[in-house]
Amino acid sequence: MTSQINYSAINISYPVAGVDNNSQGFRDNFAAIKAALAETYTEISSLQLNGLDVTQSSNNLQGTIFTNGLYSQFNGVFYNAGTVAAGGVLINIDNGPVQKITMSASSTLTFSNWPVAGRYSVIKLMLIGNQSAGYTATLSTVNSGVLKTPTGWSGGTSPVTVAVGNTGKYEMIEAWTVDGGATVFLKNVGEY
Repeated sequence: MTSQINYSAINISYPVAGVDNNSQGFRDNFAAIKAALAETYTEISSLQLNGLDVTQSSNNLQGTIFTNGLYSQFNGVFYNAGTVAAGGVLINIDNGPVQKITMSASSTLTFSNWPVAGRYSVIKLMLIGNQSAGYTATLSTVNSGVLKTPTGWSGGTSPVTVAVGNTGKYEMIEAWTVDGGATVFLKNVGEY
């Protein structure tokens, strides 16, 4: 955004020392200062509402695209969803790109809150069993989206399932979409 603050309208040479100065010059300078301050207020308010505010611990950049940039450090949020029992649970994409789920029973895990079509979104799941036999995670996505598995997917494909090992084993799954979750691609990263 190009600033519209007009500070050049302020006559820094006015008043002239030793001369009987016209009061209109004072009024003109005060009017220019007031207009510049009003524009400054508007622009700062807009930046605080829509832009990056480094005084805040989190910012909603509202889909702003950054191009041709360099970064030194950029970390993702880790979200521990806790223990999931039998039934179903929503995996809210907004909670972060890496989420940990401890399973205490076989359960359905449904991806939700994908961004709109035309945006790439990816999430990694750390699925952990908490007993000796292991469980099955059935994966789905909201709005009747289709899950695509690669050739050789180790779980079932209709419905899509993942075997979650026993205590201490991590089953890592990656899911991504570019069409708002209508099609979600899955990758079994492996068991750790």
